[in-house]
Amino acid sequence: MTGTSVGAARKLHVTQPAISRLIADLEADLGFSLFSRIGGRLNPTNAGLRFYKSVEENFLGLERLKQVAQMIRDEASDGLTVACMPVLATTLLPPVLADFMERHPGVPIKVDSVKVPEVLVSLQNHTADVALSQAFPAVAGIEVETLLKARALCAMPASHRLAAKKIIRPDDLRGEKLIGWLPNARQPYEAEQSLISATEERPRYTVLTDTAHTRYAMVAGGLGVSIVEPFAAKVWRSHGVVVRPFETDIEYEYALSYPGSGIRSDLVASFRESVRRVVETYSFDA
Repeated sequence: MTGTSVGAARKLHVTQPAISRLIADLEADLGFSLFSRIGGRLNPTNAGLRFYKSVEENFLGLERLKQVAQMIRDEASDGLTVACMPVLATTLLPPVLADFMERHPGVPIKVDSVKVPEVLVSLQNHTADVALSQAFPAVAGIEVETLLKARALCAMPASHRLAAKKIIRPDDLRGEKLIGWLPNARQPYEAEQSLISATEERPRYTVLTDTAHTRYAMVAGGLGVSIVEPFAAKVWRSHGVVVRPFETDIEYEYALSYPGSGIRSDLVASFRESVRRVVETYSFDA
């Protein structure tokens, strides 16, 4: 860059003999000449130019790493981003975060409330550190850990005739207006369709939706009964919705999932502990 060892010495705040010695040592290490010496100037050889280009690329890479580190510092690198299904974000996640924040006060937390397809994208793109959702089939680049399985319930308005029953059976739904799943909610949709198709005088679908809270809201609005997951039941109890055990094999499976790098931060490990601790004592009724 300076063309002379004197200029290099001045730029690096060392002596000229130190520069000459460093060049000689580097050339001895590399096994080829970096410069030709002509008239007191150091002219790079072809090999020297090729080596300089590689060195420059690495220094640019180091500078880029410094910039990334600064960006991470500015964005609070010790934070945690959780992708979470809406129904879990409003029921299971709050006590989990309360437990987590007792041990990590002041840690910034981002909650991205999304459906399962968006959960997968967030994990694959590493925009989420961990996710809470319904379980899903194996997907490349994502690690899945089963949390719990819960039986389906039947939800109805408190004034509905089925509210007098302690247990609801598939035959009880004959002729009823039903709030159902849209086909894109694969796990519950397929199980529900299999059940309904085997029922004489099938229920009549009035509304199809893809979120649990919407199903409960439609039940609260008197639009029909619904086969539902259990988490949102306590949220909607005060809105006139009652739930009863549903005598079928329909289960909802929930999971923790992570980007598939195999590397997890201490915060993610601590979040997992909080989830496990809350799940062990979680009550769907309280």
